Amino acid sequence: MDELLDLFLREQLALRLERELSNQMDDIICEKVIPIAKKFSIASKDKKSPFRNVLAVATEPSSSLEVLKNYIRYQVGRKESSPIWKNSKDNELFAKAVVDDLNNLSQDAREIVERLRRAIPKGNSLAPYLEDHQNREKLEKNIHLKLAQLYLGYLAREHTALVGESKPNQ
Repeated sequence: MDELLDLFLREQLALRLERELSNQMDDIICEKVIPIAKKFSIASKDKKSPFRNVLAVATEPSSSLEVLKNYIRYQVGRKESSPIWKNSKDNELFAKAVVDDLNNLSQDAREIVERLRRAIPKGNSLAPYLEDHQNREKLEKNIHLKLAQLYLGYLAREHTALVGESKPNQ
């Protein structure tokens, strides 16, 4: 019976979390993804998307936020990497700006956990789980990685869209 309750609680938390992630993504896309893509004119630097490999690293089961940020910084030093990563605007590299955005997603993750915590009624079985500091930290870390994966996915889409928009009508 306890296993069923645990499963039910995990599913309830997952559904609530998905709703909160969906609510947050519009802000992330509009306030982070689109501005960085335009600021660095990524469509004009490379028509081929450099994000496929980064997304592969981001979605590996053993991946973490630090692994992901390290891989992005690594691209700056690689001779064969896309020129997008080395693109500079206002003395800032695109790769560094992406890493900074990924770091700043921690605030979004914290806000999501806090909204989840406030939305759970005190009598709900999830309330004690979300009141535990260690559980919240672990959840924030998982949400942060998920937000980073989504951010990079939407950045890849934005690149493709901008490349498509820059092509003359054929």
